[in-house]
Amino acid sequence: MNGDRFVSYAQNQEDVVLARALHPDDRAGFWVDVGAGDPVLDSVTAAFAERGWRGVNVEPLPREHGRLCAARPADANLRVALGATPGLGKLFVEPADQPERPGADAPIDRGASTMVPELAERYRAAGQEFTPIEVPIWTLAQVVAGHVSGPVDFLKVDVEGFEREVLAGADWSRFRPRVVVMEATVPKSAEPAHEAWEPMLFEVGYRFAMFDGLNRFYAHADEPALLERLAIPANVFDDFVPYAWAHQVDQAQQWAHNLEDTLTGALVQAGVEPETRTRVMELLSGQLPKRS
Repeated sequence: MNGDRFVSYAQNQEDVVLARALHPDDRAGFWVDVGAGDPVLDSVTAAFAERGWRGVNVEPLPREHGRLCAARPADANLRVALGATPGLGKLFVEPADQPERPGADAPIDRGASTMVPELAERYRAAGQEFTPIEVPIWTLAQVVAGHVSGPVDFLKVDVEGFEREVLAGADWSRFRPRVVVMEATVPKSAEPAHEAWEPMLFEVGYRFAMFDGLNRFYAHADEPALLERLAIPANVFDDFVPYAWAHQVDQAQQWAHNLEDTLTGALVQAGVEPETRTRVMELLSGQLPKRS
């Protein structure tokens, strides 16, 4: 990865692995993200969006969909679920685990929301009441036909137990993303779940590259170099920083800048001469983070 250090937004650094494989700093590209979630929180595509890439974001949760529309106006943001056949279905929405009601623009984590009734019942038995809402169900083939006009660099699927249905709704004769990233464990556990849907990918020419403990990465057999770049988890040689760290640094810099502005205003109000004010700020400049 060239240029500035890569900031990883994804929960398991999936974006780091994809960037190593696809070189987003070198060219524009396109994704299809099924179960896109928040445009920042745990987003696999945020780092690519920062680099000018665009895509289709499929997200049936209304709050998360609204945030995607606001943050990614150049993308196709679809408030639908995907399945094997079109229609209507029930999405069981995870309760927001917040001590207070978050602001209208605040990200929240509802990543366990699911189209699988058995999972929702399991959560209910464990004391979590998931709220059902009715959502339109499209197929992946419909999404591609309506919103994809060129090559797709990667397909990412994170749908909490509904992966097989998503893949079953694709027209693989017309849809050939270079990389497929699938969340591959039983929701809220480390138990593997890929046996139910992985053969479908093998049948249309994909090969397994790597399991990172949560996701499985695939590419076509005719791209061995791409498979090789996908085969290693994110590591120190990828030269990345997690978004949480970068965000903390940004907050510290903003605090320091506000402090500097407050101090300057106080010196002016106190009638301190400009030369003295300049000297005071010069003495402090070595202690405060530089403005970016």
